[in-house]
Amino acid sequence: MAALTLQAGYGAGETNSAAETTAVSSAAGQMKALRKEVDDAEAAYMKANVHDSEKLWRVYTHLADTNLPKIFELARQEPASETAFEMFGWIVTNRRIEVPSLHTNGLQSIEFLRDYHAANPKVAQICRALGNWDPFFQPAIDFLQIVAEKNPDREARGQATLALARLKKSNSENLVFWENAPRGGTQFEKLRSAYLETAKNENPETVSDEAEQLFNIVLDKYADCPTLGPTNTWQFKATLGEMAKAELYEINHLSVGKAAPEIEGEDIDGNKLKLSDYRGKVVVLSFWASWCGPCMQMVPSEVGLANQMKGKPFALVGVNGDLDRDAAKHAVENEKMTWPSFWNKDGPNGPIPTTWNIRGWPTVFVLDPNGVLRFKLLGYGPDTENLLNEKVDQILTQLSDKTHT
Repeated sequence: MAALTLQAGYGAGETNSAAETTAVSSAAGQMKALRKEVDDAEAAYMKANVHDSEKLWRVYTHLADTNLPKIFELARQEPASETAFEMFGWIVTNRRIEVPSLHTNGLQSIEFLRDYHAANPKVAQICRALGNWDPFFQPAIDFLQIVAEKNPDREARGQATLALARLKKSNSENLVFWENAPRGGTQFEKLRSAYLETAKNENPETVSDEAEQLFNIVLDKYADCPTLGPTNTWQFKATLGEMAKAELYEINHLSVGKAAPEIEGEDIDGNKLKLSDYRGKVVVLSFWASWCGPCMQMVPSEVGLANQMKGKPFALVGVNGDLDRDAAKHAVENEKMTWPSFWNKDGPNGPIPTTWNIRGWPTVFVLDPNGVLRFKLLGYGPDTENLLNEKVDQILTQLSDKTHT
């Protein structure tokens, strides 16, 4: 290990120690310079106008994908150093870490954080990010458990506890999804088999209960701690207690098998609209926005579904996340969206997505004729259209069978 090599070098005398210190300092400078290039490119992209956005995105992604592995290789040479800690944390929280070529750097960074930095009082933001990781990645779970139990900083312990709870909740939701999802393509079925094999000893209800227990610990011990959420989200001014309450509300009211909460308001044209008005029909409730690329990619399949279901006990209802009402109207007109959408003041941070604990757009729910949540889809992928259509058909068939018996 690099750390052992350095320790052995200290016994060689003052000259070697000074040389190694200079080398470490030089490595720290390289890492900071490489990171600054990426951060500056990202900042430029975030400030870009529409004309320059695509070009600056390419500049940012190229620098991130090139510099991140270099930073990791330098950091791993002295994994216990404070600069290495900063870099491992930066890697784990970087928006590009899901890129397949970079993901291994993220996984290994967590292992170094676990082995060298779980007692660092500055880990709160890292813990927050890990709440969105793979619920089966054991080094992340180990790191969070150590922080939750032993870190000297109360806010770090609170973030670690909340992250552990979210991983448990995510695991429970994923188990329910994979156990109940209609059949998809070959790759989809491989993913299903892999997940269920990994989780073969897990029970979704038991895992959900464990998540509830952890969320309640957050409420009991860390309710007043800040969330460290992005400044453009409602979580920024919230507390860990409020986050835990939102997660518990989702478990108890928005899980598959629960009766969907009422939504009452107006559509984007100002007409009165209530979700319960569609009782007796299979309802697809789609959270979308014109600024959301995957949402708009999904619209043609939703148009096709709406046309296919004409004359059947079915309804497609949207919840729009635009801050600008005219932008929503423009999208509806251009894309020929014939179904109503709730107008949601304050966009993605408005009362409806906040109540429904929406963290990603699009999010789609399928409700049965009794208003019970039967299926949930996050994001948009190659199997989304098939899964949605199959689930709607499945519920409609069950409804028809009951009618004729």
